[in-house]
Amino acid sequence: MDAELIATHVYTLREGDDASKAFAARALGNMACIKAATRVPIAEAGGIPLLVELLRDGSAEAKLFAAFALGNLAYNNDNEVLIAEAGGIPPLVDLLRDGSTKNAKRWAAVALRQLARNNDASQVAIAAALCLEALVELVRRDHVIFEGWFLFSNAYAGVPAGAKRKAAVVVAALLGGCVPDSARRRVPRVLKAVIGSYL
Repeated sequence: MDAELIATHVYTLREGDDASKAFAARALGNMACIKAATRVPIAEAGGIPLLVELLRDGSAEAKLFAAFALGNLAYNNDNEVLIAEAGGIPPLVDLLRDGSTKNAKRWAAVALRQLARNNDASQVAIAAALCLEALVELVRRDHVIFEGWFLFSNAYAGVPAGAKRKAAVVVAALLGGCVPDSARRRVPRVLKAVIGSYL
């Protein structure tokens, strides 16, 4: 029964109109929330790229439910990776920044928080997509808060803060790119002094 429903909803995401796509995204999100066992089959049926596409190009309502669905699907570790690989982080950040309702922003924040869970690469990608200040916040404090929305922290994960180190390298690259050619020789020494404690 679940497999048939998943197939129907995924087909609707692919072929339906805006209203039916929003309904399908909501239905898949509910399934992924209520029954953990549906998270992998939804991904296997091709739901994740379609939800990311809906998040990018759908109506305001469809974007909200796509974020809701992706957030629930991301409770599966493999799905976290699939969502990031499908390009899900930038449109989630866009929804968090520019969503038409507080509810849409909330679901974007929930999805981003879930994607960042114990995933260094996603933490850095999210922070970098938000703004330089968020990236620096990750380097300095090991957490990111954006416009009042707490997105993630790996300070209590019990593992070395790999995201901090990776974010420091990204910050260094960004800063290095802003240095005029006349000062280029001093860049490595200055950057090492700035970010060395995070590496």
